[in-house]
Amino acid sequence: MASRIPPFSIGRPGTPLDVPSAAELGAWIAGQRWFASKRQHITGVTIEDRVPLGPGWLCLARVVLGDGSADRYAVPLLEGPEVRDALDDPDFCDALLALIAAEARVAGARGEVVAARTRAFAGLEAGVRGRRLAGEQSNTSIVFGDTLILKHFRRLAAGPNPDVEITRFLTERTEFRHTPRLCGSLEYRDEAGAWALAMAQELVSGGARDGWRWLLERLAVGDDALAALASLGRRTAELHLALGGGGDPAFAPEPITPADVAAWTAAVQRQLDAARAALGERPDGVPARIDTAGLGALVGVAKQRHHGDFHLGQTLIGHDGVEVAIIDFEGEPLRPLDERRRKHTPLRDVAGLLRSLGYAAASAPAPAGWEARARAAFLGAYRAAAGAAPFLPRADADVIRAVAVLEVEKAAYEVVYEANNRPDWIAIPVRGIVQAARAVGG
Repeated sequence: MASRIPPFSIGRPGTPLDVPSAAELGAWIAGQRWFASKRQHITGVTIEDRVPLGPGWLCLARVVLGDGSADRYAVPLLEGPEVRDALDDPDFCDALLALIAAEARVAGARGEVVAARTRAFAGLEAGVRGRRLAGEQSNTSIVFGDTLILKHFRRLAAGPNPDVEITRFLTERTEFRHTPRLCGSLEYRDEAGAWALAMAQELVSGGARDGWRWLLERLAVGDDALAALASLGRRTAELHLALGGGGDPAFAPEPITPADVAAWTAAVQRQLDAARAALGERPDGVPARIDTAGLGALVGVAKQRHHGDFHLGQTLIGHDGVEVAIIDFEGEPLRPLDERRRKHTPLRDVAGLLRSLGYAAASAPAPAGWEARARAAFLGAYRAAAGAAPFLPRADADVIRAVAVLEVEKAAYEVVYEANNRPDWIAIPVRGIVQAARAVGG
């Protein structure tokens, strides 16, 4: 006899909270863009703690999925029988910022919210109301005037959040200023550890646009945008150089070992196998194996922290195409936290951006040969700016082969994603695998 789905529960005995029923809350969470497990059915929601903030509550919700797994989500709520997201209320948003300004602590029933600020917080506009941005993905963003943006994380993980960690490192330990400086952060602490809740950063002004949309618009009007891509290549190299210094043990470069290369080689092959499985009986020219010896030249050079999920959508480009900012260091959100913080070759970021150019070429009216010229502009500027960086093999051919192997891995990941979400797009990453495999002799 099939087991029954466990009943929804909310709150704790003796501590009633006037919020929607757990079933209503679960249905609402399932419909949000930031809910990470859309292919799963929610079978239970429990409010594990609630912290009073302004006109509402910051609720920590345990969401149980149909496969028996569970995730913790931050669910700010306004009290009442209907689901009302507190991040829609300017008073609640102002309360979040006030916590950071005061470096305050607010207790809940089981834990507390702790705020921290950096020197970059000084001089921000006072008295400006928070305004929620539309178009959110895995997080929710609030803008305060023209100076600050607060990103509220939704799906939480115990331990240092790479976005907060890397941005703080760049702000406090380096001279790199092409990432908006960290102004402050919020975390929830309980007996299970510290859980990053939010981070506040400088707001990039001056008409900067999401790099993906900016590039598609430029291609649509006949601008090949090669100068902007060269600028992005230089900034990417400068980012990697900055992340390799600063004296923090969590960021200290380490030599790549043969065991590292063996593990990375196995990971590429696993991803390639997954891509072929997703394609079924018609692998469309995707090779069964690839010559991953191209990673062998990395032995002895440095592995270090890097962006981890680098593509055009993680950049901001000014209207002139010259000013470039790099943002969003959270890594691939569905991967475990320790994996997202793990040191690797920063050439993974290079491969990710090159794959993004492949998507742009297929999504816009790009002229013939544009993708090859765009790749050359980005990669040439990157290699020139990186120079004799400790994370690069000395021979140019070794750099090209290593990047190509990493492109195979990234494109194979994209095949699986497109098969599950946008099957009409699957030809784009398939073409990427075939081209990259050819570059490494696979």
